[in-house]
Amino acid sequence: MSEHHQLSPDSQWGERCSVKLDILLSRVDKLTGLLFHLKGTFTVEDAALYLGITPSHLYKLVRKYDIPHSRPTNGRIFFNKEDLDKWIKSRMVIEPEIGIHNESEQPYECYY
Repeated sequence: MSEHHQLSPDSQWGERCSVKLDILLSRVDKLTGLLFHLKGTFTVEDAALYLGITPSHLYKLVRKYDIPHSRPTNGRIFFNKEDLDKWIKSRMVIEPEIGIHNESEQPYECYY
């Protein structure tokens, strides 16, 4: 006899909730992305979320003047979205493609 495991109503409910939560979180992420496109100026919290880093890491970048920012009243820190996009692009590292070889080198041949 094979043993047949059935999910209890509680575990079925838990699975349904988990799926619904994943859907809701996905929608929240999409809405957040849309809001970022509408805003031109970010607070520290907004900028950290936009960059995918913690606010404390962002404060470190500000202290070292590693990231463009403004402090119009020597108080709160603000970030321009266009400047952040340029900053991100300036730090992108392009990885060389795997499998690229010198023209003088012969490609590997496969024998079966």
